[in-house]
Amino acid sequence: MEKKVLGRGLDALIPKKTEAILPKEFTYLALAKIRAPLYQPRQEIGKAELEELASSIKEKGFIQPIVVRRKAADDYEIVAGERRYQAAKSLGLKEIPTIIKDLNDKDAFVLALVENLQRKDLNPIEEAGAFRHLIEEHKFSLENVAQYVGRDKTTIVNSLRLLKLPEKIQQALKEGLISRTQARSILGAEKLKDQERLFQQILKEGLSVREIEKKVRLVSRRKKTVDPFILEVEGKLQKILGTKVKIFNKRNNRGRVVIEYYTLTDLERIMSRIK
Repeated sequence: MEKKVLGRGLDALIPKKTEAILPKEFTYLALAKIRAPLYQPRQEIGKAELEELASSIKEKGFIQPIVVRRKAADDYEIVAGERRYQAAKSLGLKEIPTIIKDLNDKDAFVLALVENLQRKDLNPIEEAGAFRHLIEEHKFSLENVAQYVGRDKTTIVNSLRLLKLPEKIQQALKEGLISRTQARSILGAEKLKDQERLFQQILKEGLSVREIEKKVRLVSRRKKTVDPFILEVEGKLQKILGTKVKIFNKRNNRGRVVIEYYTLTDLERIMSRIK
């Protein structure tokens, strides 16, 4: 079958060496039969990035096929490779090399997430949002998420905590105006106004993580000297509950215990451990 693209053969835009590079089980699938998923880990694709990819495909062809799953007879949903799909559309291609897999919603999302993590395509907020999606929509525990994506549980927890930042700071993290470690350091300040003040100082002065942490300590309500017993109990509770715990010791040995949770599923997990 002859494959036409804007009046030219497919080979005019996809070099013959492409098929030698691609996996043997791929097939060519019409772009008109493929659609993007309703929810995917990566939320934004930059225009410059897409143009660069399209240029690479035009010059060198596809190194990897996209992965889709069948939703209906002639309806396929992208699992991995939406950028390649969008680049192919921008080039006017009618077909694209594709691997068709039989996947349910959970497995499709996990595959897409793992591919993006391996390619380092997700910004920190997209990554955290994907972890939250696994927990809330697919009922993953923190341990499950860590296992599936090849990260330790502490890394997952720290990632989820980024979603507690004000929207303005999250957007700056998406755009790379501040780093992941700077954002995590901002979370050390409990009050929203202190977080926003630190954020502005980072933008203006380029504060290092150490400098941010120093400023956080200055605005913290906690005393400079913390009872070693309190620290020990905090550590034990954090280990038992699998989440961040703070003990605020006031006068007359009175105080409060703050236990952090990141989703309702996480709260249920903590409650079951307390019981």
